[in-house]
This record gives sequence, C-alpha cells and structure tokens, in this order.
Amino acid sequence: MRKTFFTACLLIATSMQAQVLYVNNNDGTYQAIDTEKAGDITFDEEQRLIDIQLTNDKESTIASRFCTDGIKNIAPSSNQGRELTYNLKPTVAFDTTEKENFNEITEEIPTDELDDEYSDFVENFNFSTGRIITITFSEVGVTTSSLPNDITATINGGHIVINSVRSNVGYKLKGTCSNGSLKIYSTKKFQITAVGVNLTNPTGPAINIQSGKTVYFTLQKGTTNTLCDGATYNSPVIATDGSEEDQKGTLFSEGQLIFNGTGTLNVKSLGGHAICSDDYIRVRGGNINILEAAKDGFRTKDKFIIGRTKTISPVITINATGNGIDLTEGTLTIEAGKIDIKSGGEGIKVEYEEPVPDPAVIPDAYIKGGFIKIATTDDKSSAIKVTRNYTQSGGIIQAETKGNGSKIINCDGAIAFSGGKVTGVASGTVTADETAAGGIKCNGNLNISGGEIAIECNGKGSKGINCNAEVTIDGGETTLIATGDNYTEIADDKKSRGITAGNITMSGGKVVVSAHDNALNAITAITIAGGTLNAYSATGYALNLDAIQTGGWLLYKENQE
Repeated sequence: MRKTFFTACLLIATSMQAQVLYVNNNDGTYQAIDTEKAGDITFDEEQRLIDIQLTNDKESTIASRFCTDGIKNIAPSSNQGRELTYNLKPTVAFDTTEKENFNEITEEIPTDELDDEYSDFVENFNFSTGRIITITFSEVGVTTSSLPNDITATINGGHIVINSVRSNVGYKLKGTCSNGSLKIYSTKKFQITAVGVNLTNPTGPAINIQSGKTVYFTLQKGTTNTLCDGATYNSPVIATDGSEEDQKGTLFSEGQLIFNGTGTLNVKSLGGHAICSDDYIRVRGGNINILEAAKDGFRTKDKFIIGRTKTISPVITINATGNGIDLTEGTLTIEAGKIDIKSGGEGIKVEYEEPVPDPAVIPDAYIKGGFIKIATTDDKSSAIKVTRNYTQSGGIIQAETKGNGSKIINCDGAIAFSGGKVTGVASGTVTADETAAGGIKCNGNLNISGGEIAIECNGKGSKGINCNAEVTIDGGETTLIATGDNYTEIADDKKSRGITAGNITMSGGKVVVSAHDNALNAITAITIAGGTLNAYSATGYALNLDAIQTGGWLLYKENQE
C-alpha cells in the first residue's frame, strides 16, 4: 500500500509538471524532491523505509531516505523559490560580525555574607576606612604616603616590601621605574588600585603578593598600567617555615586575585607566567593585555572566572609561549567578555593530573557567554583541553589549531552543547606517536541539544567528532568537514571521518557531514528518529552501518571521487 501510494504521488507530481514534491513530516520538517531529476524509488521489506534517488546520474547518486510512519502529507508544487533540503558540500567560515554580536551574562552582586562568592566583589567592602596608601615609583626610588603603626615598608631603591596586619587597606600605585618591584605581606584582604604605574623588575616579579587573602586589583578609568618581569629571577626568599617563597610570574599572588575597573593593564613576562595565582582568579572588567608570556598567560591553581558587571565587560588579549589560560586544579567559567588568545600550547587548559585525585576538585569547563578567539600552533595543543567535563550553553568560540595532533575541543570526560556557537578549523595531521588532529575529541558521552557547531579538519587522518562513547543529537545545527586524505603512513591507518563513536543517535536538529571516508562511523548502531542528516563520503559509505531509522530525514551521497 505505501509503495503504491508514494509511487503514485511522484507520478502525479510529474504529470502536473510540478518541479518540487514536498514530503511533510509530523514535526514540521520537510524533504523537497526535484521530480525532474528524481530517479529510482526503493523500499525495505516492510515498505516503511523509502529511498528516493534525487538524481538521474547513476554515477553521482544522491539519495533521500525517510520513514513513512511520520509522514503527514505530500504536496506537489511548481514553486521554484524554495531550495532543496540537502547540502552535501558544506563550508566553514569565521563570521567577523560575531565579535560584536554575542551573548553575555550580567553578574548579580551577592549581598548575603554567607554566600560563597560574597568576598569576590569589592563593592561589598570599603577600603577607605582602613587607610589609602599611595606608592609612587620613579627612576630614583620609591616613596609612600604616611603609614600607620600596623603597616611597615622596607625600601631598597625602586623595590618596596610592605608588611601589614591592618584591615580594609587600599594601595594606589603610580609612577615609572625600570628597576623596581612591590611585594606585600598581609594578614587581611586589601585593594590595589593601578592609577598609571609602569614597573619593571629585571630579576623577578614586578608585583609579588605573599598573602593568602583576597586581593582586589582595580584598574582606574582612563589609566594605562604596565608590568614586566626579568628573563631570570633571583633566588627566592626563604620563608619563616624554611620553604622557598613562590615567585611564579610578573604578577603573582598566593591568594585570590580579583580584577575590576575600566583601565588598561599591559603585562609582559620574560621569565615566568604573566599573571598567576596559587588560589583563583576572577576577571570582572578592565582591558588586560598579556603582550608576551614566556610560560602561561594566566595560570591559576583553582577556579578561573570571567564575568561582567552591569556596565563593564572585560577585554582580554593573550600572547603566550605556553598555554593561554591554565587551571591546574579547578573549574573554568566564562560568562562574558572578549578574549583573544594566541598560544604555543593549549589555548585554554583545565587540567588535573594528580595520581590520587581529590574528589573536591572539579576540573570542568563552562562556556555561558562571551566571544573567545583562539589560535594555537604547537603539536598536540588544542584550543580547549579539559580533564573532566565540558558544557557550553552560550558564547561564541572561533578557533584555529595548526599543530599536528591538535584538536578544537579535547575532553577527557563528557561534552554537552545546548547553546552558543563553535567555529573551528584544524589544519594539523597525525603526529609521530600516531595522535591524529581533529575537531572534537570526547572520551565520555557527547550530547548536542542546541547551538551551532561548524568544524573543518583538512589534515590527513582527521575526524570532525571522535567520541569513545555515545553521540546523541536532538537539536542544534552541526556542520563537520573532514575531507583530508586517509593517513596511511603508519601501521594503524587513520581514517578521515565525520563522526566516529560507539553509538550515534539522532532525534532532532540538523547535521551536515562531508568526509573523505565514512561520514558517520559507529561501532554498535546508528539510529535516526528525527532531524535532518546530510551525509557525504568521497571514497566510502556515507554510513558504515545501516541506520535504524524511525523518523527524520537521511540524505546521503557516497563512493565518489
């Protein structure tokens, strides 16, 4: 019955001189078929699955497969204004307008002192009540305004060491010194306000905060501030407990480092990291330019947060020899801002590699807003590398990775996309140790429920998505290109494929895949229950397994040169 019905519809459409036959599904999607070019119609044994050849050219077969159970109606039309619904040669391109058109989440300042984040917000404190101390640098030395009895200063030329047990102290930094530094010991949280300071320490950090308390680093409006360390550091000071004091970068803090304000901070690192905390870092505003980093741009032990106030959105530029942003034991959250990273190593790395993991450490990444541009160059250096789980619900990522074995997103755990956009181009090939380059690498389950993903991998042996578990797609738009040749120069050939996974299940959304080898390659099963899947293989089968199809649209082209 189904076979007769669909064949009759096609014949009627042709006799009516209708150029397009619209097969409408119950979920509002449709498949457009050019009746002047359509060829063979084939059915499965139960006459539920229909394959319609969309071209008469036997050497260039494009076919549409759908399940009759979900069909609402079939409508012939002579309307030439609607495009056919397949795209087997997609393109990936960066949209320059996205730098100005992206979502951001505006932070809410907590007012409850019991809130975990209460102390991150300088608005909740008044540092003028303790004392405002001005520190002025010059080429002949450094001076301070008058100090209370519970604050002392030791000065050696342009170098100053502050010791404080006082609460609610604010330090204003200004002046220029090419051989100077600031070190602060404090038992209480405090504020540093940069009001036009240019400070270089040829033998160590420009600013070294030896306090485990919160430091609010405020960039005053209309000011430009510059910090630079030396290519080599003097031997570290020995602390009272016999340990060596840390001095890990140009701007270093033992405690939490919170940036706010609207001014500009330029940081150059010749010997260490540019900005480093042995606790966590939060950026709420300001223009922060890491002009050069001998190691990492930002490095923090615990969490790293980029957000925005109601009136201020941060702008961050990073040029790093090592990683752009590196978290060694914490969670990354990006909610706002413009971030531009150029790195030799990972663009963003959320790592945790202790032999005995601490269950309290959660090395996850959350992208909720902002514009993030990343370019990496070294082999096996991904745009974003996450030890545990990656979640994206907003924001825009534009990434280019050029190193062999590199990835756009490389995740040891699970990945979930529900919003935002990722555009990536991976141009590397396989490394000597047989690590392939690619788009998204996921060791856990990967779910796409919304947002946009567009990735091109043009190196040999690359894969658009390589998942060691299950890929589930029920929304969003996904475009994958993996058209580089297969890599056959090693014993274990690396195939250039669109999606490789244990299971692939699709119940919604739109997926367009173009690959040199299989567009979709699953170990166990490929299931299509909804959505639209366009799959092209240049040299093999579009799908390595026959799909279990109960809905949706499958359009495929295969075995082409």
